[in-house]
Amino acid sequence: MFVLDSGTFVYSYGLMVFGKDLDKRQRIFTPFYAFDTEEGWVLFDTGWPLEAAPILEAMGWEPQITVENTAVAQIEKIGISVSDVSRIILSHLHVDHAGGLLSFPNAQVYVQKDEYAYAICPNSFQALAYAEQTFHSPHVKWSFLEGDAVILPGMTGILANGHTPGLQALVVELPVSGFHILCADSAYLQENIETSLPGGNAWNPVLGLYAVKRLKALQSILGADCFPGHDHEFFSRKVRVGQEIL
Repeated sequence: MFVLDSGTFVYSYGLMVFGKDLDKRQRIFTPFYAFDTEEGWVLFDTGWPLEAAPILEAMGWEPQITVENTAVAQIEKIGISVSDVSRIILSHLHVDHAGGLLSFPNAQVYVQKDEYAYAICPNSFQALAYAEQTFHSPHVKWSFLEGDAVILPGMTGILANGHTPGLQALVVELPVSGFHILCADSAYLQENIETSLPGGNAWNPVLGLYAVKRLKALQSILGADCFPGHDHEFFSRKVRVGQEIL
């Protein structure tokens, strides 16, 4: 497993931890992941599109997103090409997670059916977060999931909705280090996991709470490490970004 770097931006703390200070801001990290499997290379999410950077700048989010952070550039750094990627698993369809999708026209793409349906016609307060040009493309090879699903041996999608209607986390089993839970936006920060608080930016915060608790239960059962979705401290101090995790 490789943790890859799609860049950073400044975001409201209260949008990441429900009920906390909205006026507090902090820089957060946007990861995505690559896996070398017997079925070819698999990505979990695809990061930001480069075109988003000026929009984030105009919003005051201070993006640090360059061409080096695009999905294609990041996979090339670990020695693989677009044609090597056979499958993409999307946590959800927000632009910071699906923004690089169209760079991989030959990959089979797995997403929750409820997420895709909502992305087509989201509520007004969430519409800006969706990359409409991505999921309306006729060139994407979609595979729709309905709830928890084994996608490949050792890679299981776990419905963890709340942030969006069809957000899924990914449970992976690595040959040396064992189980890891990639929480995506069901837990922006380690604090969400430690305190059982959902994100503040939520389509349904009650379901978001249940998702955090469910992933914590899985963590206990499996003895797994949990990777939060955007925690800058976690990814800068506790994870080897760009280096293989066995």
